[in-house]
Amino acid sequence: MSTCASSVGPGIPPPARVTNGLPGFHAAWYGQSGYMALCPGTRATATVAYHNSGSLGWVQGRMGQAAYLGTWREEPGQDQPSVLGGDGTRGSPQTGWPRFDRLAAQPAAYVGPVQVAWFRFDIQAPQTPGTYRLGIRPLVEGARWLEDFGVFWEVTVLHPDGSAPRRTPSGPANVFYDVGDGVSAQDIHEVHEGVARAAAFISDSVGGVLKRPVAVRIYIGMDEVVCCLANANGFRIVVNHRTWRAPPAAGPDTWSAPAERSEIAGHEFVHVWQGHQGTVGCLNGPIWLVEGMPESISYRAVVRDGLIRQTALDAFEKEWVSSARSVPLRDLETSFPNDVHPYNVSWLAVDRVLAPGSQGALRAYCERVGNGVPWRTAFAQAFGESVDSFYSRFEAYRAQFVR
Repeated sequence: MSTCASSVGPGIPPPARVTNGLPGFHAAWYGQSGYMALCPGTRATATVAYHNSGSLGWVQGRMGQAAYLGTWREEPGQDQPSVLGGDGTRGSPQTGWPRFDRLAAQPAAYVGPVQVAWFRFDIQAPQTPGTYRLGIRPLVEGARWLEDFGVFWEVTVLHPDGSAPRRTPSGPANVFYDVGDGVSAQDIHEVHEGVARAAAFISDSVGGVLKRPVAVRIYIGMDEVVCCLANANGFRIVVNHRTWRAPPAAGPDTWSAPAERSEIAGHEFVHVWQGHQGTVGCLNGPIWLVEGMPESISYRAVVRDGLIRQTALDAFEKEWVSSARSVPLRDLETSFPNDVHPYNVSWLAVDRVLAPGSQGALRAYCERVGNGVPWRTAFAQAFGESVDSFYSRFEAYRAQFVR
C-alpha cells in the first residue's frame, strides 16, 4: 500500500540584475525556495528573498522602519488570513507567524540598501487534498507596502496515499474580492475555490467570459434573509448565515460542508457569468432555468475536480426530487416555493434532460436572451425543441427518475 511522502520542488533563482538606490523604502524580489507537495497536516518551511533596492534601511522591531511579509492578492487578499499559516486567529493554523496576516519579520536587526533579507515562514498543509495559494507582498509596517512582484506560494496537498489531486485552477480574471472584518481563513478559501472551479469549468465546457470587472463581497451579516445573492456586477456571501454555515446538502451520506460551500460560491459565480452573456445577460426568464443552469454547472465542476462523488450527487438529488411536493416544471417559471425542492428539480431539468452532454447550448441560449431574443424563441433555437415539447419530455423523465 502506498504511503504519502512530502517533497519540495526546485528553488527559483534571483534575477540577473535589480534596481538600487530608489529614494525611500523599496524592495525587489530576489528568489525563493521551491513549491511544495505536502501530505495532509504536515508542515514545511518556505523561504523568499527580497533585495533592499531603496535608499533607507529596514530596522527590526521599529514601527515605520521594520520590514515584513504580508498576505496579499489574489488569495487570501490584502491583510487577510490564510488556511496555510498564521497565528491561530481568524481561522488560521498556528504556525508561528507574527500575525495572521504577517508571514514573517525581517530576520536581521538591520537590512541596509543593496542588502538581501531571507524571510522564512512555516506552512501547514490543510487536511483536504488540492492546490492552495498564498499571495505575498513585502511592506514596511506603518509606512508603506513595497513593490508587488506578483509573488505567491503554491502548495499541493496530496492524497493520503501520496497521489496528487487534480490541480485546483487559479482564479478567473476580472473578479475582485472585498472581505469584511472577522471573516475566517476557511470561508475565504472556500469562496475562492468555488469561483475558480466554476470559472474553469465554464472555460473548458461552456464558453463565454466576464466582460467587465465584478466584485465578490464576503462578510459577517446582521439579519440578511438569504446567505448569497448575485447579479451581473458580482455576488455576496454572508458567512454567518445558516445556509452557509450548515448547508442542507452536506452530511455523512453526501459530502462535506466545505465542498458544498464551494459549490454554493460557484453557483453564485455562474449567475454573474449569466449576466455577462449577450448585451444584457440571461438573468431574466424562467426561474427554473435561471437557477438550474448554475446548479448544473457548479455541481459538474466540483464533481469533475473530486470534491463530490457523482454517485453521492445522484442519490442526493433523487431523494430530494422524490420527496418534494410535485408540481409541473412550467409552474417554476414564475414561482419557486421551498416545498417543491425547486433547486433540485431545476438541476434535474437542466443537467439530465436539457443539456445532459455538452453544455455549449446553455451559452448559446444565454447569448440570444442577452441580445433581446424572447426566451421561448431563444430556447427553441439553442436546444432544438420547443418549450412545450421539453416540458413533456421532462415530466416523463422525472417519473422514471423518482422510481
